[in-house]
Amino acid sequence: MMDLSKPSRRYQYMADKWHLPLTLMQGSQAMQEAGQRYLPRHPAENDRIYQERARKTVLRNYFRRTVHKLVGQVFSEPLNIEKAIPEPLAALLEDVDLTGRGLTSFAQGWFEDAVVCGLSHVMVDFPAICEEKRQEASDISPRPYAVHIPAHHLLFWEWEMGLVGPYLKEIRILEEGSQRIGGEEKNTQYVRIVKPDHWCRYRKDENRRWEIEAEGENSLGAIPLVTLYTNRTGFMEAAPPLEDLAWLNLEHYQIRSDQRNALNVASFPILAASGYNPEIDGPIEVGPNKVLTTSDTDGKYYYVESSGAALEAGARELADLEKTIQLFGLQFEAGAGTETATGRLIDAKEASAPVASMINQLEDALNKMLSVFADWGEIETNGKIVMRRSPPVPAPHIP
Repeated sequence: MMDLSKPSRRYQYMADKWHLPLTLMQGSQAMQEAGQRYLPRHPAENDRIYQERARKTVLRNYFRRTVHKLVGQVFSEPLNIEKAIPEPLAALLEDVDLTGRGLTSFAQGWFEDAVVCGLSHVMVDFPAICEEKRQEASDISPRPYAVHIPAHHLLFWEWEMGLVGPYLKEIRILEEGSQRIGGEEKNTQYVRIVKPDHWCRYRKDENRRWEIEAEGENSLGAIPLVTLYTNRTGFMEAAPPLEDLAWLNLEHYQIRSDQRNALNVASFPILAASGYNPEIDGPIEVGPNKVLTTSDTDGKYYYVESSGAALEAGARELADLEKTIQLFGLQFEAGAGTETATGRLIDAKEASAPVASMINQLEDALNKMLSVFADWGEIETNGKIVMRRSPPVPAPHIP
């Protein structure tokens, strides 16, 4: 059997772009574990020196801070669920994923992954409960619920153009879990394949062969997947909207590593000597009660120190880079920069445009998810989920 966990070429192309943003979101430890991928070794730098330099390199995480700031800006207020939405449907949204999370909390995580990767997915599942369990607990009844599928977990998709738009024919989802084998807990990898009329879940056995663990009918007749885009490049394809910021943050990480290493070297003056003969003068001992002499009448001891010019140049480069990073982040903040009233209005509109587009995409995705909930539950769809938007920027008074 083919390796079900092998991703498609389209996935791999996007995954190459996701790797840096996802690593940055995990912080300094993840960047250090990435090793030479993001912190190259200098020519002639031995492994011990490199490992020490890498261990001391700490990430100033401008990327993650910008992502959290953007997400916080969008979710500064809870989502608005219109009263026209039927009560049974609204009740499902109070525990939208069967883990106790309400719709706003769930949507926030969904949106954050989309901001990092450019897209993110939710599958609306509907578990079947066997008759035996139904008799044991009469209050148990199947209900639809949302499952967040991060961008890097959707390995494969196949689609064709239908009468009303693209139509998914198959998806493969990577799932990870753990199970006890004997007295030891081991990580287990699963792949779920979903088609319009059928689903199955595969697990790797002890010989690393794929075997079916569970399967069943998809009575909906369609793949209940909803994709949220923040920087769409095609159907089921996107690019990280903050990719440029990720590369700027990486550049800052690398330069700061070099600067810190240079500072560490420059902080320790090197004792040098001229006219010193180790066979005659013996070993050099340095201390408060020691006297240094040489057999050469013109000999001398002196310290070699850095002038600091290179350190100053590096500090200026870091400062300029930090300004560039700050300016990049300002495009997501309204009203920054220009002095005139007209300029402030233009800046505010331009700054809010990327965020407004993301909010519109999120609102559309949430209502598509709501529609799938209604289809599974055979509930009439009325009303919608509304994103709360910032009030419009007032027009400036120009005398």
